[in-house]
Amino acid sequence: MPILSIFVILLLAIFATVSYFAEPSENDRKIRERLIALDRHAVAERPEEDDILKRITFSSIALLDQYLRRNALAVRVQTLLEQANVEWTVGRLFFISVCIVIACALVGNWWIGPGGMSWVVALALGTVPLLWLMRKRSTRMRKFGVQLPEAIDLISRALKAGHALSATIEIVAVEIPDPLGPEFRRAADELNYGLPFREALLNLGRRVPLSDLRFLITAVMVQKETGGNLAEILDKSSNVLRARMNLQAKVRVYSAQGRLTGIILTTLPLICFVAISFLDPRYTRLLIEDEFGRRLVYAALAGVVVGSMFIQRIVRIKV
Repeated sequence: MPILSIFVILLLAIFATVSYFAEPSENDRKIRERLIALDRHAVAERPEEDDILKRITFSSIALLDQYLRRNALAVRVQTLLEQANVEWTVGRLFFISVCIVIACALVGNWWIGPGGMSWVVALALGTVPLLWLMRKRSTRMRKFGVQLPEAIDLISRALKAGHALSATIEIVAVEIPDPLGPEFRRAADELNYGLPFREALLNLGRRVPLSDLRFLITAVMVQKETGGNLAEILDKSSNVLRARMNLQAKVRVYSAQGRLTGIILTTLPLICFVAISFLDPRYTRLLIEDEFGRRLVYAALAGVVVGSMFIQRIVRIKV
């Protein structure tokens, strides 16, 4: 069993290394996108070319790429990767998760013993890449929210100076740093390539799913269709967003103790179990080898998950 486990782990490590280095680099991907854009520009007079077509690779394997494109879960994961700004493919994410599950299951079968408990732990650890992506996405969305009032002020000043509405998006793309600036740059490029103004703004809202940005997009589209003083609306919206940001910062400070308590209560049982297992394996082996002990462990894990969900709902205050 140890020899088989070592062989499988080494095999997975070799496949992961080959997959990582075989993936095209960011510069290669940008060059390929530029060539595709130039090719589209050359055939722009064709009637069937109405929109910008962007090739999104779900996997470097052709058959797997075709399958993932038809899978709703894979499409949602691809959207998550775009929102987190991670240069991964959906196939790579699934491959890393499967490798983690298999490796942890092998280690669990060797350390804990054969049974369902090792697979439960392995499946739980297999969600770590997805949780990391969600965390990265949440951090990036928070940065978007911080930069959005400044972008709104810039659009308002540009409109007062006499710039066209489409030109203000280009100004924001140039003046605002990452992460909001590149998203506006992408919207400006879509407008330059001929995508309708409404579609470009809706794509921006899809890539950055913030309620504040959706409000800005709605205000801009309504003003473009019905008219009105958009600069004044944007000035008031900027003040409201800054007031909300101050309130959210205060709420995060007031709820910091509750969030820290939830983290400690969630991780403390697992830390104690691992520490006791290293100090005296006979003390915890009864919970693993005995049928009633395994049921107690399952019940404890379920209680930790439910308790963590309740704590998160208590300390999560929407403003």
